[in-house]
Amino acid sequence: MKKDVNEYISNIINSGPSEEMYFEAIHDVFKDLIKEYIRKKINEDDELKKQITEVLEEFMEAKVKEYDSLAKMAKVTAKIGIMSAPSGVKQEALNDFMDTFRKEIEEIIKSTL
Repeated sequence: MKKDVNEYISNIINSGPSEEMYFEAIHDVFKDLIKEYIRKKINEDDELKKQITEVLEEFMEAKVKEYDSLAKMAKVTAKIGIMSAPSGVKQEALNDFMDTFRKEIEEIIKSTL
């Protein structure tokens, strides 16, 4: 009987959330409170809000330029590869290159929109 009671209590304790889960939940609550506080402070200061908007626009512009540069590098690399390929395999190499990078190029374009 005593063994059954101990096992029953043990099962109840083990079925509850772990300490780690509580710490994670508290951490998430603190993060949310900090986000809320920061948003409040930003909304109180129009100049700060304007600066954040400008920084975000510059960041997005830089990302678009980065993707554009990557696309240009891919184009130059392909051109060099095709120029250096034997004439018999140029078309096959071009098709392989396009098939290989079509998905990547589409992802770059989609991520900038």
